[in-house]
Amino acid sequence: MEPLSRFEELKQNMQVLWEQVQEWAITPEIYYQLLFVIGAGCTSLIIVWIGKTLFQQLRSGEQTHPITVREWYLKRATNLIPPLLTFAFLGVGDKVASFLTDATGVIALSRDLSIIWLIMAAISAFVQNTLVRIVGYWIMIPAAVLSAVGWYDPTVEYLEQFGFTLGKVEITAYTFIKAIFFVSLVIWIGKLISETTERHIRKSENLTRPTKELLIKLFDVALAIVLFTATLNLIGIDLTALAVFSGALGVGLGFGLQKIASNFISGIILLSEKSITINNLIEMDDGIFGYVRKLGARASIVETFDGKEVMVPNEDFITSRVANLTHSTNNCRVDIHVGASYDADPHKVRDIMLDAAQSFKDTIQDNPDLAPACYLREFADHSVNFLLTFWIPDITAGRWRAQSEVMFTIWDRFKEEGIEIPYPKRDVYFRNGLTIEQAMIDETTEKKTEK
Repeated sequence: MEPLSRFEELKQNMQVLWEQVQEWAITPEIYYQLLFVIGAGCTSLIIVWIGKTLFQQLRSGEQTHPITVREWYLKRATNLIPPLLTFAFLGVGDKVASFLTDATGVIALSRDLSIIWLIMAAISAFVQNTLVRIVGYWIMIPAAVLSAVGWYDPTVEYLEQFGFTLGKVEITAYTFIKAIFFVSLVIWIGKLISETTERHIRKSENLTRPTKELLIKLFDVALAIVLFTATLNLIGIDLTALAVFSGALGVGLGFGLQKIASNFISGIILLSEKSITINNLIEMDDGIFGYVRKLGARASIVETFDGKEVMVPNEDFITSRVANLTHSTNNCRVDIHVGASYDADPHKVRDIMLDAAQSFKDTIQDNPDLAPACYLREFADHSVNFLLTFWIPDITAGRWRAQSEVMFTIWDRFKEEGIEIPYPKRDVYFRNGLTIEQAMIDETTEKKTEK
């Protein structure tokens, strides 16, 4: 069809619509229906306002506990009451008007528009995702308006005229709009299902933590496959027509996303082996030291002691060395290196250091294998070096605090017993009133002058 003929057709349709509006304007039944429509809308709003006022008056005190998911949905659902009441009143008015007169077009159209009002209220109340809300406002509501006025099918036929063919699949403008709508809707619904399922799995007391994480990952994978298939069916694309294209796409994704696949498989291995779980204290080769707060599908989150949340790819846990300090037990050994003077009695030094470790309140002493021990390690140039080792029951409580308190105790006891902790000393000798460094500079200057 030529552009000019389309313009002429549109002009004729607008002329017919204008004549119909003029005919409605001189029909008394139209005004009766308009008054009923306005009355139904105002009545529903008044009923909702009275209900909210009475609820606020009957409510005693302020709500102190956090709002639950069910309460949040119930509170949001109150926004749907006005359009629902309006739709109900208009339904009754349609029956009454059809009994009294044959003119019920305005009430029927208003009832369809009340459904659009209900859709808008539902989107505003329950949809928090910005993309889905925009898609709902700009695609779903215009489609509902076109359906209410009877222009939906002609619009679809018009959009079907623009498109192209990809293999055996025909993609039109209408298909593209459907794809945007259904993809956004399916992603939003999938996220809600995933979060709800994850919340229920984590609340289960019969499953271990690694089992919960593994079930969550497997459910997310299965949900993604189901939603992808459902989205293609909703759009109207046959999977068999995309066999060759999907094969080529799979090969391309295999090369391009091999790191992502490796991280995903590594995450499943971690969960199945249970070598690392949530809240484990780990130390990696690259210096990352902290608690595992989340085991994700691609990467895990490690919270360090300075408050940083580091995203570590799951593959790093498999290919590099990772020290899990709380895998099977929270016991932790604390090492303290101390040097004493050669003038001190080494036996007395050993007893003081052992007593300092034993006097610390968190030291494990009931287990012979973990009891405090002190070893003479080295006769160094300036000191006799000792190593004190003792164990604490919980490394998550901190080992620096234990080390610090025991070292303070050793320091105080050494001061009381007169034991010296040697430190490096430097002796400076003077020659002709100058330091050695200054004398060397003067000698160098004299040699350069002679030359």
